[in-house]
Amino acid sequence: MFNFFMIVLEQALIYAPLVLGAYISFSLLKVPDLSLETAYLIGGFFGVTALSCVGNYPLSIALMITLLASIVGGMLVGLVSSCMTIYGKLPHLLSSIITFGLFHGLFQFFSSSYQSLSCYQNVLMVIPTVARYPEVATLILISVILVNMCVYFLSTQLGYSFAIFGYNPYFFRHFNISTAYVFITGIMIANGLAGLAGFLFAQTSNLIELNMGIGKSLFCITALILGRSIISSKKSTVLIPIFGVVAYFAVQQLLLKVGFNLKYFTMIQSLLVLVILLSIYQKDRNQYDQLGV
Repeated sequence: MFNFFMIVLEQALIYAPLVLGAYISFSLLKVPDLSLETAYLIGGFFGVTALSCVGNYPLSIALMITLLASIVGGMLVGLVSSCMTIYGKLPHLLSSIITFGLFHGLFQFFSSSYQSLSCYQNVLMVIPTVARYPEVATLILISVILVNMCVYFLSTQLGYSFAIFGYNPYFFRHFNISTAYVFITGIMIANGLAGLAGFLFAQTSNLIELNMGIGKSLFCITALILGRSIISSKKSTVLIPIFGVVAYFAVQQLLLKVGFNLKYFTMIQSLLVLVILLSIYQKDRNQYDQLGV
């Protein structure tokens, strides 16, 4: 039972930044932001590149540098995709797909498709605790800081602006507020969080590879829908992504315990999303949120 709890906790901590980012773009801005998958990869790449340069630094300093680099990498992806949408007048879904192609090409130009991190120090070992899970304490610290920052941020005017944009993107025009600023900032923050999660995954898995971001949009939607099923509040709250990501990995581990072959888990995700959404739409036929989260 202890191992079950620790596995769920560790996985939830690794992916919490990604789901928090998806909450901003999918739930608050209500944008189909597939660039999260690209930001996940590029953030991991930026973090690993920084990791290769901080071998002689103290672990605490190296940790801060690599985390910052991964966030910057993700935000770069968000900047490119959101600028295409705002200034190129493209649908954001199309901007995300174009961004995917651009950055996947750049990744292969600057790196091999698969790269092991075994030759680098593990910066998440800065607070080693449980022998089998030496990275958990550092992951908890990162998550606590991140969640508190998100709670504060969502209480600011900009945080409220994201939710307003999701309900009415044209609202700001009537008050001389820059819609472009709200949108670009929101997408950059969401992608920066995805980039951070990409590095946490790369570091804990001891590798970075080209396709590691594929499928993360479905993962995020599943986690957010699970979170909304648990937390019924219509107000913006970080409890939705937090409970959602924990529930997701709890379900995954329970299926593993009963002998389910996890190669079919993507199908289970899709069926779970379908069943929950159908029940929601049956209750509320005025539902207009196309992402369901």
